[in-house]
Amino acid sequence: MKLASVITGVFGEVYLVGGALRDALLKRPFKDIDLAVPPSPDFKARTQRLARRLGASCFPLDEENQVYRLAQRKAPFCQLDIMPFAGGALGPDLKRRDFTINALAYKLTPAALFKHDKKTGGFRLLPDRSKVTDLCGGLKDLAAKRVRPVSPGIFKEDPVRLLRAFRVAAALDFTIDPAALKAVSKHSALINSTAQERVREELLRLFESPVSHKWLELMHKHGLLCAIFPDLAAQESCATDYYGKGGVLTHTLRVVERLDHLFENLPAYLPEYKKIAELMPEPRLLKFAALLHDIAKPPKAAMVNGRLRFFGHEEYGAVMAEKVMERLRFSREETRLVSKIIGTHLRPGNLAANDFISDRAMFRFFRTMGEYTVPLLTLCWADHASYVSAAQLKSMRAKLRAKPAPLSAGLPYNSPKKTLRYMQVLGQLLDVYIKKNMKSRSARLIDGNDVIKTLKLPEGPRVGELLERMHLLQFEGKVKTREQALKALKGMG
Repeated sequence: MKLASVITGVFGEVYLVGGALRDALLKRPFKDIDLAVPPSPDFKARTQRLARRLGASCFPLDEENQVYRLAQRKAPFCQLDIMPFAGGALGPDLKRRDFTINALAYKLTPAALFKHDKKTGGFRLLPDRSKVTDLCGGLKDLAAKRVRPVSPGIFKEDPVRLLRAFRVAAALDFTIDPAALKAVSKHSALINSTAQERVREELLRLFESPVSHKWLELMHKHGLLCAIFPDLAAQESCATDYYGKGGVLTHTLRVVERLDHLFENLPAYLPEYKKIAELMPEPRLLKFAALLHDIAKPPKAAMVNGRLRFFGHEEYGAVMAEKVMERLRFSREETRLVSKIIGTHLRPGNLAANDFISDRAMFRFFRTMGEYTVPLLTLCWADHASYVSAAQLKSMRAKLRAKPAPLSAGLPYNSPKKTLRYMQVLGQLLDVYIKKNMKSRSARLIDGNDVIKTLKLPEGPRVGELLERMHLLQFEGKVKTREQALKALKGMG
């Protein structure tokens, strides 16, 4: 199907605008096609006609401004967002947009060729630059790799743009205009006046950057990070003796940095990562969890025997994170995952503090964590990796998969030897989880009724104890079928 021919056949005069045109000019693939057309009385009817010709669903994104989304039901699954010119004409429309690199327009012709990019699932287009409408200097800013507002008032008009500036710059690896950063510092508090689900989406897209931590640091420098997450402000002055300048917040951002590094180098650190891919949540959600994992350290900080401690910060942090995610309108499933791994993020470290980790201890850990095992171990990997420098982590890489050896007594909390040992334990737990196929072994071969019937026992604690022993045998690979389980059960009578 010649997409441009179908679109122009319905609307005649139609312009490619926004991020789609920006990415096309940068020779990047784009998934969403943004279109603007002259206003007309039959705009809705034409949009519905275009949807039928494309075999697409059609629904309003903003009925007041007549913004519609068309989503094809079959490959290549094209998604179009289409609306009449804001302000009634192309010029006013472009001048109402957010950043100059998004305030460009390109008139489509029937011959325009949208090529499907199989690798990304998006499209590519090579527009003629000489025919691009540029009223705000967007082409110059594209060449300079700069994100610059169309006008000084864009942040007041729509405060989510405060965050979008960072998200767009992160996606393109652009800089943000100094005047824009100054405006962010001045208006950062306005971010709380916009719909929080929009804030969530911009945040998650920013976390897709391979260096998301750098953008979080820049956001913090200009007041936006703590405007979105007020609870993080207290981290900066908390535990500076332990973490140096910036306190807990420095540690927090370093944990995000380690996740950035891990996800860019998965084969190097987790050679069998493909086997757990389906158990690994989206990297951006784990980075979000990293940002909040120590959110409760400031309120839980207390001096105990001359030492600063944070007892209970993980459980309280889970509660605080849940409230933050409810405010930002995360799904229940996402909120449950993040709060669960924040609430248990000390558990693997507690295991690693033992000289030897028994099968029973690992079994109980896996049984307790269940589907959250891999996300938790991933977060803990980044948490522990934050205690060594990037250079030290690189030098440790070959040793991380080695069998953990007992620790010497009296090592400080940030000792590289201690960090290495803890990360080796994390690797061991992950290896065992994969090798013993814990996901498939989570189902019990027998239940309480089998125990009662086979051994003629009354209901009570003894039944649970025997089931626990049986599940441990299953974990150890000594029992693999229901028949073997029943036979072993009889031997326990």
